[in-house]
Amino acid sequence: MAGENDHLLPVRIFNIYPYSDTAQGVGGIQNFLVFLKGETSKVVPITIGHFEGQALVMALRKIPLPRPLPHNLIQSLLERMNAKVHKLVIHTLKDDVFHAHLLIRTDDDVFYLDCRPSDGMILATLLGAPVFMSPEVLNEAGRELEVEPGGAVQEAEAVEEASAESPAASPETGGEESGEQDTGESAAEPAADTLTNLEKLNVQLARLIAEEAYEEAARVRDRIRELGG
Repeated sequence: MAGENDHLLPVRIFNIYPYSDTAQGVGGIQNFLVFLKGETSKVVPITIGHFEGQALVMALRKIPLPRPLPHNLIQSLLERMNAKVHKLVIHTLKDDVFHAHLLIRTDDDVFYLDCRPSDGMILATLLGAPVFMSPEVLNEAGRELEVEPGGAVQEAEAVEEASAESPAASPETGGEESGEQDTGESAAEPAADTLTNLEKLNVQLARLIAEEAYEEAARVRDRIRELGG
């Protein structure tokens, strides 16, 4: 499959933020906004669901789980079959929905597996697979990253604007229900000091739920609500 990456652009997970969709009523539904970035100043924001966002954060943070989540089950199945995720490609944005596929290699076959970008990013992160994006998607959905004179990225404003204006601004229109990117570089982990207290609580909540520590999870959930999450 020589030359298959010639027209694709390597991207990485630049950052991930939780945010509440207030359009869903009081308190809103908490989704996650993922920023994908390549070698240019543009980022592509993709909204993913609450469960997928928590799973992606745990994968990025390498948080061990006492019991496997669905993506861990798929990871184990692929490894047992001696199948390798070669790459994730986010190839199309159609009707405000991102579409992606995973390139899977086995000893006997090579095939593409259609997936949502959220699921693909989680598996790519767990397995250390590179992520690619087509230039068409970057051109259509990419947004210029604001940089302050001192070099700091204006991330908070970017989250607010992207969640309100991006074609990926809701799970239904951003690829979560219908489908949501060669340097050999795997999805990058955001710096630990970029997490807010609310983000840390959400990661803790996901871990407690995975551990079935529901009483403690309920207390963390109440704390998240107190902070406006």
